Amino acid sequence: MTAEKRSKFMMIIAIVFALYSLLWGLAPYESINLPARFILDVSDWPFDKTAKVLDRNTQWLSAISAGLLFAISIFLGGIVAPAIKEKNQVIIRTTIIAFIAWYLIDSVGSVAAGVPSNAVFNTIYLVLVLIPLWGGIRNVD
Repeated sequence: MTAEKRSKFMMIIAIVFALYSLLWGLAPYESINLPARFILDVSDWPFDKTAKVLDRNTQWLSAISAGLLFAISIFLGGIVAPAIKEKNQVIIRTTIIAFIAWYLIDSVGSVAAGVPSNAVFNTIYLVLVLIPLWGGIRNVD
C-alpha cells in the first residue's frame, strides 16, 4: 500500500473514531444517550444492559473517555495521516508506541475489571490503526 493510500486510510479511521466518540459522549444526557448505552453494553458483553440507566460515574467517565478519543481522532487525522504521507518515521514510530501503550493499559485493566470483551474490541481498534502505520515503517515507497 502506498503512503498516499495509508494516509487516506488513517484519515478514515480518524473520522470513524470521531463519530464513535460523539455517540459515546452522549452518555451524560439521559434523554438521548441510547447510542452510548449501546456502545457500553456491546463493550461489556453479553449484550443485555442497553435498557438500564447509566450511573453517574459511568456517565462521567464516558464523557472523559469520549473527549479523549475525539482528541486522538484529531491527532490521527491532523498529524499522523499527513506524517504517513510524508513518511515521517519519528511520528509514525511514536504513534505506534503510544497505541501499544494504550492497548496494554486499557486491555489489561479491562480484563482485571472483569470485562475481557473490551480487550477484544481494543484489539480490533489497534489493528485498524497499526495497518497504515506499520506499512510506513516497513515501506519507503
